[in-house]
Amino acid sequence: MPQKHTSVYKKIKTRKGSLAARNILSLVFLGIFLILGVGFMAGQMLYKRNLELYTEHTYSCAHLIADGISGSAPTKILETGTKDVSYYTIRKAFMTAGTYEEEYRDIYLVVPTEEDLIYLCEIYHNLPEGSENLSEGQAQFLEHRPYVSGEKEIMTEALKGRERPGGEKLYVGIRELGGEKLATALVPVQSPENGAEALVGLDVSIAEIWEAQMNLYVMLTLTIIVITGIGIFVHYKILERTTIRPIQSLKQDTDELVSRLDSDEEYRSDVHTGDELEALAHSVEEMDRNLKHYIRENTAITAEKERLRTELELAAHIQEDMLPHSFPPFPERNEFELYAAMDPAKEVGGDFYDFFLIDEDRLGLVIADVSGKGIPAALFMMKSMVLLRNCMLAGLDPKQAMEQLNKQIAVNNSESMFVTVWLGVLEISSGRMTAVNAGHEYPILKTPNGWYELYKDRHGMAAGSMEGIRYRDYELQMEPGSMLFVYSDGLPEANDKDSRLFGIDRTLHALNESPDLGPEATLKAVREAVNAFVGEAPQFDDLTMLCLKYCGKGSPAPALEDSQ
Repeated sequence: MPQKHTSVYKKIKTRKGSLAARNILSLVFLGIFLILGVGFMAGQMLYKRNLELYTEHTYSCAHLIADGISGSAPTKILETGTKDVSYYTIRKAFMTAGTYEEEYRDIYLVVPTEEDLIYLCEIYHNLPEGSENLSEGQAQFLEHRPYVSGEKEIMTEALKGRERPGGEKLYVGIRELGGEKLATALVPVQSPENGAEALVGLDVSIAEIWEAQMNLYVMLTLTIIVITGIGIFVHYKILERTTIRPIQSLKQDTDELVSRLDSDEEYRSDVHTGDELEALAHSVEEMDRNLKHYIRENTAITAEKERLRTELELAAHIQEDMLPHSFPPFPERNEFELYAAMDPAKEVGGDFYDFFLIDEDRLGLVIADVSGKGIPAALFMMKSMVLLRNCMLAGLDPKQAMEQLNKQIAVNNSESMFVTVWLGVLEISSGRMTAVNAGHEYPILKTPNGWYELYKDRHGMAAGSMEGIRYRDYELQMEPGSMLFVYSDGLPEANDKDSRLFGIDRTLHALNESPDLGPEATLKAVREAVNAFVGEAPQFDDLTMLCLKYCGKGSPAPALEDSQ
């Protein structure tokens, strides 16, 4: 062993005993905790469940016995004061029930009065060894016994009955007799003439519950003790054999790691402990490989970044191709002028616009903003755009189309993404526009020879935010010369280097500086105003705008300079 490692090895060697002791002590405490905690919890759960079963069983048996007794029998026995056929029928039923169930201890028929209890019949069965003298205290026929503390209230309550699910009556509880715990049930015997006057009482031994609970405690205790003892022994042997030497070997290998960097030989650890030490040794191996191949990996990362940049550019082109970008879009139509633009904050964006002829007299207009940015937002944007266009071309009105879009994207939306949408359908012949707003920015309208003003329309929730959303649409009447300007929140929320927002007021000011411009010139003017305000600050969000000018039915084709 090299001299420089001798002192280290000695320090480790001197602490081996204390390390083992601490680990063994932890296992001992763990064993004690398991015995106390698991044993107590398991015992309580077993006791509670068995108690429920026994009490329910006791009530069911008492109810069954009571159902077999004629309701008029107790009254008849009291009136005659003799052991007639009814008495012997009851006693035979009690004897038969006690013989059938070994756990029955006492079955009795009792009439509660205001002063005391009148026992009509009582049978002891299957008494535990050493408690036969209990039968000497068995009540005699028509014997009066005074109430003990609290017994009168219990008997009265049982005779009146307590409501159970389904309207059943029940008194059931746990009591002790002759040192033995019993489950006791009292069930009234119903008389068709006088109601309930007598009670059938049934005592069932629950000694098996205590026995099962104690057996469980003993079994768990012995099992945990054995397992803990084996674990302590095995752990001590493993600790002695696999901790000290691997630490010393790992220390020596890391000291020599630097000298291996200039060679092609890779470091291989001989530590095989199957624990954190082996994981640490593998980390040293990984560090050695990373250092050796740093330049090669750095080159590969650079190439990968270039590939991703190229793919992002391709994705941006694909997204751009999905958006309508040929203007004027419908050169044969002179009833309206239309222009739109989208500038993503990243290579690809989450905003989109769309316009399309639903039929010869209806023009669909859409502008939307997907939550988030980058590739996830772009994918969600393309899905939403296709779904919405399909809904509109299928003949749905704006309200129905929005509800259908929400229904389709809210299902399996594990990323909880949503999209705000302004959707309008222009009836070209009349200028009437039906629109719906799903959490999007307010549109801006300009009347002929007027100014641009914010139109605060009805807002619904963003599509995809939750299932079952209902939307309301509204109507706008556009006269020849009216302008519609819709946009995403990237316009009012554009900020400069001081984090000031461009805002709606600056948007309206930019629009009203030249209110007579055509759609294309209007969008360029607003974009220039935003650029002048933002300055050198980076673009924070996608900026999307769409402008429509309604010219009216049979209007002349727009002048070329008006759309520049």
